[in-house]
Amino acid sequence: MIEQGQDKLVNSPICNSNACYESEFTTADGPIKTWLCMTSGYTSNTTMKTNSETVKLVEETTADLIKDLRQDHEPPGGGESLAWFPTVITMPEKGMIFPEPIKGQDDWQWTCVKAIAIPKEDQEKYPDPKNPGTFYKNKMDMKNPLRFDKLCFMDAAEEMGMFKK
Repeated sequence: MIEQGQDKLVNSPICNSNACYESEFTTADGPIKTWLCMTSGYTSNTTMKTNSETVKLVEETTADLIKDLRQDHEPPGGGESLAWFPTVITMPEKGMIFPEPIKGQDDWQWTCVKAIAIPKEDQEKYPDPKNPGTFYKNKMDMKNPLRFDKLCFMDAAEEMGMFKK
C-alpha cells in the first residue's frame, strides 16, 4: 500500500527557484521523496543516490542528452547527494515535453509537442503494443514543435495543458 504525504514547494538545487514541487509517499520499502523543479524541469527522488543501482539503470536506459545533462546535488533540506535529470513528460491526450539539443550550439531547450487526434479510419495504422487489439487515438505533432528556454519548463508544461483539468 502507498500512502501519500503532504506536497509542497521548496527551493530547487538546480536553479534556486522556489518552484520545486516536493512530494512524499510511503511504500512497503519506506518513505520516498520526489522533486520536480517547475523552472528547470529537472527531477530526482531519494532512490537516486549518485552511485546507486537506480541511477545506473537510468543511465543504461535513457537518451544520451539526458545523461549528459545530469547534475548531482543535495536534495532540498539537505542529505546525501542525488542525481538530477531533465524530465520527459508524455500525456497521450495532451502532448509531450522533452529536452532537445539546439542545432549548432552546445546548448539545449525544452520542446513541447501537442497530441493530435488520429482520424478513426487511420487508427489501425497505430497499434498499441501494450494492449493488443487496440489502437492509439492520438499521436504527437512532431511537425509543429514549440520550443522554450531551458529555464522555462513551466511555460512548456502550461502550453501542453499539463495544468488543465
